[in-house]
Amino acid sequence: MSGSLIAILSAVCFAASNTCTRRGVLGVKNAHLGVYISVFMAPPLFLLFALIIGDIKSIATFTWLGYTWLALAGIVHFVAGRSFNYMAIKHLGANMTTVFSSLNLLYTVLLGIFILGEHLSRNVALGVMFIIIGPMLLAWSPRKESSVIKAADKDKPRISRKGILAGLACGVFFGISPLFIKLGLQQGGSPLAGTFVSYTSAMLVLGMMLGSPERRDNVLHMDRKALVWFTLAGFFVGAAQLLRYTALNLIPVSVASPLISTNPLFLLVFSFVVNRKLESFRINVVLGAIFVVIGTVLIYR
Repeated sequence: MSGSLIAILSAVCFAASNTCTRRGVLGVKNAHLGVYISVFMAPPLFLLFALIIGDIKSIATFTWLGYTWLALAGIVHFVAGRSFNYMAIKHLGANMTTVFSSLNLLYTVLLGIFILGEHLSRNVALGVMFIIIGPMLLAWSPRKESSVIKAADKDKPRISRKGILAGLACGVFFGISPLFIKLGLQQGGSPLAGTFVSYTSAMLVLGMMLGSPERRDNVLHMDRKALVWFTLAGFFVGAAQLLRYTALNLIPVSVASPLISTNPLFLLVFSFVVNRKLESFRINVVLGAIFVVIGTVLIYR
């Protein structure tokens, strides 16, 4: 199987994960409960994959500074970022959340320029502009109810202040974590091993948070349908990450990253098939997703 096809399959899995998450968050009061399921599933998957490809020894080759950076990356991305991502999906729907959270690339670029001294090329500047336009298209949309297909009032896709803030916060945390990952991977080890360390750190933090009887009871007695959807979401996002690192190992980043960035387009398709009554398909939403994809491709070219 070619690296390009694997990269596209990664995009498909990322889109499938958000599609399943949208269904899961409707069955729980607190959207972040689904984060426990998705994070707890990931370390065993990555450990198994590391065993299969013979990369298990790489997990023990980081310096203590490397483990620290990677642990921070896991806590920032998989605990904080994903919690806000699930919250945004609950209030905005997966389609609009993907567009708002895409601003993570803007933050990553800015951090790379001001902290790591990276060069701002013309393509990167143009790509950032396209990515900023995506959320602006949503912000300009009417605040009336979507007329796609009627659903329950609580499930209708709409622009809400809470959803927008959660989507933007998600983008901030997703945008910061690559800096920590880059600093961590400079201290030895492979990207796959680094991701395992980050996921494991996130799992340990969430495990400590389960010390709260109320939170533990909410997770253990989660709605069965929501649990199924969150489990599917966790499987797909884990598979997406595995495929992502496999693609990056086979083909250049400049080829793999633009292909993986097409996930908002696959999300539109999956949302239409699975969550047609729960998502917004107004023209500004579709155009926003397209602008995000174009901007991401430009940044990685």
